[in-house]
Amino acid sequence: MDEDPSHAPPKRPYDARPLAQYARVETRDADEARERIGRLFCPHSLVPVGAAALFDARHHTVAFGGLTINYVAYGAGVEIDPGCLDRFFLVQIPLAGSAVVRNGRYTTIANTERATLLSPVMPTQMVWEAGCEKLIILVPRELLEEHVVRVLDRIPKLFGFDPGIDLGLPRGSAILSQAKLLLHLAESRVQGGVAGTDVFERELASGFVTLLVGHMLEHAEQGGVLLRPHRASVAPVHVRRAEDYIRAHLDAALTLPQISDKAGSSIRSLQEGFRQFRDSTISDFIMAQRLDRWRTLILTSGPEVKVGDLALSVGLNHLGRAAAAYRARFGEVPSRTLRKRHR
Repeated sequence: MDEDPSHAPPKRPYDARPLAQYARVETRDADEARERIGRLFCPHSLVPVGAAALFDARHHTVAFGGLTINYVAYGAGVEIDPGCLDRFFLVQIPLAGSAVVRNGRYTTIANTERATLLSPVMPTQMVWEAGCEKLIILVPRELLEEHVVRVLDRIPKLFGFDPGIDLGLPRGSAILSQAKLLLHLAESRVQGGVAGTDVFERELASGFVTLLVGHMLEHAEQGGVLLRPHRASVAPVHVRRAEDYIRAHLDAALTLPQISDKAGSSIRSLQEGFRQFRDSTISDFIMAQRLDRWRTLILTSGPEVKVGDLALSVGLNHLGRAAAAYRARFGEVPSRTLRKRHR
């Protein structure tokens, strides 16, 4: 039976809704909503159900620390079928109303007491009731899977998990609180202060993703987490980005906040990544790269070159310590390397 618009849930003023300053889609046309919201998420089918007069799609969205925070409402009831999300996980927290959410073999009644974390490898279908509004946080699949590897110190096979998040339990309550904090900070973002920096936002986003990984592992399908596990042999992308940045800026004064920012990672996660995948601290890695580059310059320079000048060119500013580190690494002092090169 069609919904009666006269009995629809009362609407909030649009400027009072979350992320109103980041509005991207405002339309009463279902086809336009499907096309425009599909560009922001992924292609999907969108079919209004019930009273067409209630349809009023709103999508507000902002990037935050590598995540994307969204407010989505359709006014009317809608059926949504995106299939497999593929590139990202979705945390969906109803702020009002409810929805039936199917992800793989699981069906969840999502409401203000129960959220969902949707797997990208399981097909998804949803039915939102009229008046349903959701806070939706998009987590890139690569980012979340890197967190899984760091938590387990292994690369697991793909595994299923129950997407339902009970917001009344400790972990669910923590996920809700952290999501609301991210929302608040995105809405009140102040540029120029610590709270507006990329590093600060990525640190908070990293903590949120870690909570999601905890839910996945706690609700994993039995026997599906560590089938034939093995140590990860390929470093995560944030470690490789850091390595590339370091190698390209050996002549600069490299700092941990700067490197983590360029790597798109928190300082803690980057330190753990180097420990797990490179068996090294970041400082030791930088020193090793500078020493290797110094030796390469010595071996490719003319006899008139000064080894001290070459050291300074790769960021080795304390020549005494640099020479001692060089000898420990290569078994000879830099001047001897130069003399041997030009005998």
